[in-house]
Amino acid sequence: MSKISLLKLTDVSKSFKGLEAPVLDKINFLISAGENIAITGVSGSGKSTLLHLMAGLEKPDHGTIELWNDPINKLSQNKISSIRNKHFGFIYQFHHLLPDFSAIENVIMPLVIRRDDLLANLNQGRKLLNILGLENRVNHMPHELSGGERQRIAIARAIITKPDIILADEPTGNLDYKNAELVFDMFLEITKEIKTAIILVTHDNKLAKKMGKIYQLTEGKIHTR
Repeated sequence: MSKISLLKLTDVSKSFKGLEAPVLDKINFLISAGENIAITGVSGSGKSTLLHLMAGLEKPDHGTIELWNDPINKLSQNKISSIRNKHFGFIYQFHHLLPDFSAIENVIMPLVIRRDDLLANLNQGRKLLNILGLENRVNHMPHELSGGERQRIAIARAIITKPDIILADEPTGNLDYKNAELVFDMFLEITKEIKTAIILVTHDNKLAKKMGKIYQLTEGKIHTR
């Protein structure tokens, strides 16, 4: 039985003014439902740009990006924003928590944006925080939390919508090794249960090796490692 194509890039290229060579040159890439992939490469190789294109945060100069076999790169920003909120989760090196909102409020924010039932949102958020060992931090503000706790909040926020795919850009890059491994293993365990696909951008080979496949981005091209 063949795997279901979740996200597919066909001949995707992207250039920026002032650079002689394209940052991404005819990238062909496919991730199936529930699959975990790592993308490695030196700084400036285009890893973050690739994630931005996948999420519709930037548009390619050439090529096609498909989600569930539907082209998304030529849609309006409103439609792409709706697709992002429904299908994607995001985790970055820095947590980007909203400073004026508590841990639980930060976690349920994507559901609030959807205007889902508030009580159900809160119950779901508390359950997720319990799983992540943050049951005593529910009402704490971001400045009252440690770096590892903040990143777990960011992970909970990305997971709470049960997205089809999570794009993780150096998600533990701001943590020490012990916290990085702990947080990342929690992340993998939860996403496995809800069958969410992951595209991880990282410099950390130990984290990359925890993924199902590893790709290397070099001089605008992507290769299997």
